[in-house]
Amino acid sequence: MAVDILWSPEPIITIQRLFGVRWNWLFEILTQFGTAKAVTVVFALALWISGRRLAYGLLGVVLLATVIDVLIWTIFPVLRPHDPQIIIRTHPGVPSFPSGHTVTATTLWGTLTAFGRIPAVISVCIVFLVMLARLYLGVHYLADLLGGVAIALILVVAYQRLWHKLVRWFSGRTFQFFLVLGLSAPIAVFPFTSFSPRGWELFGYAVGLGIGMPLEYWYVRYSPAKISRRKQVLKVAIGLGGLVMLVFVSRLIFSSGLVREAVTSGFAALWIAFLAPALFAGMGLSRHLPRSG
Repeated sequence: MAVDILWSPEPIITIQRLFGVRWNWLFEILTQFGTAKAVTVVFALALWISGRRLAYGLLGVVLLATVIDVLIWTIFPVLRPHDPQIIIRTHPGVPSFPSGHTVTATTLWGTLTAFGRIPAVISVCIVFLVMLARLYLGVHYLADLLGGVAIALILVVAYQRLWHKLVRWFSGRTFQFFLVLGLSAPIAVFPFTSFSPRGWELFGYAVGLGIGMPLEYWYVRYSPAKISRRKQVLKVAIGLGGLVMLVFVSRLIFSSGLVREAVTSGFAALWIAFLAPALFAGMGLSRHLPRSG
């Protein structure tokens, strides 16, 4: 039956034999387009270039997708591919269905397309390559990948339809609301640390954003200014350069895996949400929004 192919090891085996071992490095890179690292970079660029509305909109839909992933993994713990002919090149610590990388990639890049920021063909190509990479790495059946795309597309469409209502609702909130929201984020995310090693990375991001968002809201009120392309490139280069430096230094200081992941992601989030916007404001590369509440 055609449906049997969805849970069959044959597509995985075919892809692995087709590409062989020489392309392992490429698929390791491609799979990163569906990870927290991709979300971090896209979130940073969206905030620094387009402003908080797009940036926090993207972050919201990706976090919602992550929660849905965890709920499904908890209720339906589907086993990973385990056929002896499959070469398993990585060992995720969560169940197989749905593919978290596929859900994240589809949600992130699909939302950018839904908001008119990138062409649909780019999003489709990225998601396809991430799916191909997950097959090559031997960690997902076709059903995991297609299920991930379906879940994410439903979420993207629903989120787009609710977007204007969400913007109006959040626009009327006070500083105290965002302060409570920011401080509550690490508490809400902490249970995920026991579910997967990546939970500590998520916890670090929550702490960094929980501190950075209220500080930026109160002290910076960042909004991108209309500047020349040369200055825009300079701003992005400074922002990404500072991010890379923070990650590099934190990984040098902390040797423990879980602590290092949490601290690194925390500093990265704090830099993106508060420190970099404050620096841009000091350099005259942004303008200030009026404070409300």
